[in-house]
Amino acid sequence: MKGTGGLKVRMIIIGGCVILLFIIIVFIESFDHNVNEDPVPADVIIMLGGDDQGRLKKAAELYHEGYADYVMISPLMSEFYSQSREFANALGIPDTAIIAETEATSTYTNAVLTLEMMEKLGLESALVVTSDFHMKRSRLSFERVNQDRFELTYVAALSENGEKWHERSYARLLWSKEFYKIWGYRLGLYKVLDLPDD
Repeated sequence: MKGTGGLKVRMIIIGGCVILLFIIIVFIESFDHNVNEDPVPADVIIMLGGDDQGRLKKAAELYHEGYADYVMISPLMSEFYSQSREFANALGIPDTAIIAETEATSTYTNAVLTLEMMEKLGLESALVVTSDFHMKRSRLSFERVNQDRFELTYVAALSENGEKWHERSYARLLWSKEFYKIWGYRLGLYKVLDLPDD
């Protein structure tokens, strides 16, 4: 009986250590938002709405550098200047180069609807642009929806002031919100819960 009791204690200790190690790894990984690839020529630039003006500024920069002839804004919303046609025009993107996706309400629906539009328009490759803190979840969503149908490259944008996510005054808030959202997405909860982006 003593041997059995000692074995149970050891198993509990080992189990506790494994759980603690998992928690530590998850915590450390949550600060890693270094998901960014070098841009390559593509058929379209997909700009995911939300955050500040940094995302569309990055998309415009890529457009003017000749990486793509079109910019798809998802969703295009006139009530939010940072993802509006007016701001895109102000950045030098003409109406003829703008593809409007107007229905997305979350990162997951961004992926579903923009890739559907790519298929309908016969586009084969895209540069996906979003904020650096949002890119890890965006890539997860797009890769799950994409299933290797399109060539996607992920280009992270800094804030409108050129700050990385951890340099912002509200970095802790960004981290905490992205932490629970990405785990919701990893568990597939986007299929039953629409998690809107700010």
